[in-house]
Amino acid sequence: MTNIETQRKLVEILRILDESDEAIGARMIAASLGQRGYPIGERAVRHYLVLLDYKGFTIKIGNAGRIITEKGLKELNEAIVGDRVGFVITRIDELVYKTSFDLKQRNGDIIINVATIDKNDFDVAIEAAAETVDSGYTVSPYVRFLEEGDKIGAVFVPYGSAGLVTMCSMTVDGILIKHGIPSSIKYGGLLEIQNRQPVCYTDLISYQGTSLDPIQIFTARQMTSILTAARSGEGKVLANVRTVPAVAAEKSIELLRDAKKAGIVGWIETPIQESSPGICAESDVVEINNYAGANPMAALYELGISVKVHSISALMDVKLLNQRL
Repeated sequence: MTNIETQRKLVEILRILDESDEAIGARMIAASLGQRGYPIGERAVRHYLVLLDYKGFTIKIGNAGRIITEKGLKELNEAIVGDRVGFVITRIDELVYKTSFDLKQRNGDIIINVATIDKNDFDVAIEAAAETVDSGYTVSPYVRFLEEGDKIGAVFVPYGSAGLVTMCSMTVDGILIKHGIPSSIKYGGLLEIQNRQPVCYTDLISYQGTSLDPIQIFTARQMTSILTAARSGEGKVLANVRTVPAVAAEKSIELLRDAKKAGIVGWIETPIQESSPGICAESDVVEINNYAGANPMAALYELGISVKVHSISALMDVKLLNQRL
């Protein structure tokens, strides 16, 4: 790889191939690159694909296009780590700033997660997602279904698949900041449930300085037991830890209660045990714990359903989340 700009373009092509559930050609890759800030022509993309083929990172599948190889996935995970560090928190800050949900009017934009699911598994997937929602381990019971060919943000629903959109817990940060309270996301973690009550975090990953969303890491590694928690009251679910200034604690709680009335139900009022590892110890801040909006999607991994989750994906008008699980 000759220089950093070329390297970034090659890595972005690998990302696009990784996000696709099927082989795709140079024309579609060029279009996706343009949407991501890399206005590259189809001819140039073909040149890059030949280079990626030569290195063993991609392979051509007849006339359908390319797919990423195992070697390509390893390269994607390791490539320009320094450039990727902090990407997640930067993306969060951008979306949180743009969140415009109004608690009183109950309108405006919220942050979403998107999952793409094979159509053959969709009915079973929705049943499992609904079970998670019914147990309260989510941000909102309202979702949106997507059809094949639909596109939200950078997420395209492949043909033969369907999409599920849920509200992301980062919407809470947007609400707090909109009301003048500096909310800071700290950790994504596995929260242990006992007797249907949240008890303590068993694992935490900081959002600061990470190149991957902690929630996606736990999900992809199938470290959750969300459906067990929903059915028996014992298990591990996904949750987030954020902090607000201690002087704003009372106002924050008031807003979170108003948010619950507006259908944003993920706030965990029950105190989490102080023995949880890695929780902030500063005396001038107060912790706020929220169930992750990706919990209904992570439950699908536990069933072995083929699903690709794009957390903290984009903004959406809250009115478009118009179906209740």
